[in-house]
Order: sequence, then structure tokens, then C-alpha cells
Amino acid sequence: MEKDFGQLPDGKVVTAFTLENIKHTQITAISYGATWQSFSVERDGVKQELLVQFDDLAAYLDNPFHFGNTIGRVGGRLSKTDYDINGAHFTLTPNDHGNVLHSGINGFDAVNWHGEARNLGTAAEINFTRTFDDEFAGQLAAQVTYRLDDEDRLDIIFSGVSTENTLFNPMTHVYFNLVGKDQDISQHKLQIASRQHLEVDNHMIPTGNVIDNQNTKFDFAHLHALGQEHYDDAWVLDPSRQGEGVGLTSPDESLTLTVDSDRNGVVVFTANPDDSSDIKTALAIEMQTLPDAVNHEGFGDIVLPANETKTYTVTYQIKKSEDK
Repeated sequence: MEKDFGQLPDGKVVTAFTLENIKHTQITAISYGATWQSFSVERDGVKQELLVQFDDLAAYLDNPFHFGNTIGRVGGRLSKTDYDINGAHFTLTPNDHGNVLHSGINGFDAVNWHGEARNLGTAAEINFTRTFDDEFAGQLAAQVTYRLDDEDRLDIIFSGVSTENTLFNPMTHVYFNLVGKDQDISQHKLQIASRQHLEVDNHMIPTGNVIDNQNTKFDFAHLHALGQEHYDDAWVLDPSRQGEGVGLTSPDESLTLTVDSDRNGVVVFTANPDDSSDIKTALAIEMQTLPDAVNHEGFGDIVLPANETKTYTVTYQIKKSEDK
């Protein structure tokens, strides 16, 4: 299903695409920012929204938290603004304490994408495409696909090919609250298959050091409540893990969402769209190659060689108590 979601200031129409499976689980993504706008399940005939989201376009146009946006070419922070990558040079405009956050003025999140939806039989997908010619080297043809199947599995697939060597580390800046928008998330239970997290400086830029999680607030090796701690941090996912990288469970344990990807890191960020409150009501789970990877040996490869296609997948799986 598709419908108009509003108009941009330049008059272009933003389209909302909705997929629904046989369990009445729905996802909606809008063309502006290739944004994940809704993710709902049905329980006893009642729709339950799992995302912190908005129903009007204006909220997404003035969205400092990047709710649901696709972030690229590079998600997270870059500590440098000038790059030479195998003969390709480019300079980025800083937007965060002299650094670049979420690609700055070049982002995937602030443009309208071309979208199409199609049925695949036991699954359906929304496919967004857009070509980018900006401060990063090379003209990038990017694609973001949302694929929902009948087993309550959602894959988000990122793909890119560039005319020059460039950087490519896209992710979805989605926020969850499994008990409802505006509700305290402190009793949500989190598990991360990780033994280490990244050390950062006072501007949240990775120093290059990794720190053991054990006996720190970063230790989510076993499922436990988030509590009142604030997080804006990156965990190194265990490459030998058995099972998913991240698990999030509602306080009453009636609903679990697992998240996994083919990359080595996850950023967890707690926030509240209402800046007047100290209560955290939104939990971002950002699956990506570790932030600032191009500037730190061992953090991962985010270089996209010219004329080669790179594809990454993030998988979200819902498990309700009645399914267990």
C-alpha cells in the first residue's frame, strides 16, 4: 500500500509505503530520508507500535534526533574532514565540534528518494533508490530495501556503487520503545553480544582504544534492565557470537526484538524527543561498522572502491510471548 505523506517545501510529494504480513505485522517507510516510519505488531486484535515515530511530515523535516532516518554515506562521527583515498581527494564540511556527524550536509536523511513496493510471495519489500553527487568523492548510486516476511523478520539492505573510491557505512537511525511512545525505557532489558566498547573523547570521537566491558555500565553480556544510565556509545560485536548481536525485551518479557547484522559494531543511544524531560523514552540501536573506522586501524573497512558494489544487511526479528 502507498499513499501521500505530505509535500516538501519544493513541492515534491513524500510517499509512505506500508507492508503487512500474514500476522498483521506492519512496517511503513517514507521516501523522505528513506525513513523507517512505523513498525507495529498486533496483539489480541490491537495494534502496538514499536518505534518512536511521528505521523506528520513536519516532524521529520525538523528532526535533530534523526528518528528513523537512513544515515549515509557514513553513519556516526568522522574525526577528520579531509581525505585522500587511493587517489580520490575530498573535503567535508564539519557540523559537530569541527567533526562530521552523520555525513553532515551530505546526508541520505534530508532528501527525497524514489520508492517502489512489490510482493515477493511469502515476503514483500520497499525499494528506495537515489544517486548522490556531493562533497564525498564519486557519484554514488545508493539503494535501501526494507523486506518483511511472514515470520516477522525484517531485513534492511543497503547497497552502493560509486564512480570513484569513496566511503560507505550507512545505517538506520531507528529508535524503539516496546511499551509505547513517551514511556520510560529504563526497565527495557538489553543484551549485546560484546566484550568491548570504544573509548571516546569529550566530543564523542573514538580515540582508537577499545575497553573491556566487564564490571562496567557497558556490560550487557547478559540480559538486564537499561536503568537510568545515558548511552551514546559503540560496542564491538563479538565475531564468534552464537545468536544475534542485540536483543531488546519489554519489561514484562512479553515481546522481544533481536537485531543482527553483517558488520562489526552497534551504537546504542538513549534519548527523549521532549528535551524538557530527563526521562529516556527512546532507544536507538544503530548497526554499522564501528564509527570513525577509516581513521583507526582494526575498526573495519568502510572504503568503497570505484565501480564495485557493497551490500550490507541488518535483520530485525520479533518474538512475542505467544510465539515461544
